[in-house]
Amino acid sequence: MPLVESAGHGKLVFHQPLGPVARLFLIAGGALALSAPHELLIRPGVPLLQWGMLPFWFIGLLAGLLGAVLLLAGILGLTRTVTFNAAARELRVDGNGSFGIGWSERYTFSDILELDIVKHEQSEGPPRFILQAVVAGAKGPLEIDTFANEQDAIAAEAKIQALMLGEEAS
Repeated sequence: MPLVESAGHGKLVFHQPLGPVARLFLIAGGALALSAPHELLIRPGVPLLQWGMLPFWFIGLLAGLLGAVLLLAGILGLTRTVTFNAAARELRVDGNGSFGIGWSERYTFSDILELDIVKHEQSEGPPRFILQAVVAGAKGPLEIDTFANEQDAIAAEAKIQALMLGEEAS
């Protein structure tokens, strides 16, 4: 269920927590990456403190670090937040992990070319409606949020349009 909230005057915030299937994929990827240090360093049964093992230590440590980050992301979760700020006239996309890793992208309202609602048919269950923004300079359309019915998506799009035009969002 999408969570749309007004965070003060002139802001709309959309929160998207990481779903359970994506979490399982991250956990599986983390476990797979953590198996590399075992296969490179522990399993061969050779003495580890040799100069010839240095490349294996390097690869093993990098794979272990990647595995730990993926495992943490899967267990603790990530949250993607899309914020429309009327005062700053910007669209901000933040990805935050509770373990300190995050990213942020900013676009001005003038970079937003259009807002669009895309119907996504599912093999099981009702269709989902994806509200997305076509933004100049982005690699593709930015997904704002996913809705269970079209009326909620249209209402969210109207709130965003009103905010971008400087009108009071109802």
